[in-house]
Amino acid sequence: EITGFAATALQPNSGAQGEYAGLMVIKAYHESRGDHHRNICLIPSSAHGTNPASAVMAGMKVVVTKSTEKGNIDVEDLREKAELHKDNLSCIMVTYP
Repeated sequence: EITGFAATALQPNSGAQGEYAGLMVIKAYHESRGDHHRNICLIPSSAHGTNPASAVMAGMKVVVTKSTEKGNIDVEDLREKAELHKDNLSCIMVTYP
């Protein structure tokens, strides 16, 4: 009644709420495929504190990747950790420095 539309949906798109919602969707996707073991989230060391906190709240294990002097993701370290955790990798959180 408020909008005049037949239906509406509200969805958190940014901030900690958006991070958490996105991670829960990723987790649900893996679980729907029977991939319950996929629980590793790669997060750069330059990420804000809410990033790893959201991942832990979503039931994931955080693996921190290195950052460069300028705060960018160290791509070589990301590659190495993705390869190391490939069997359990759930997602990679890309953040801006």
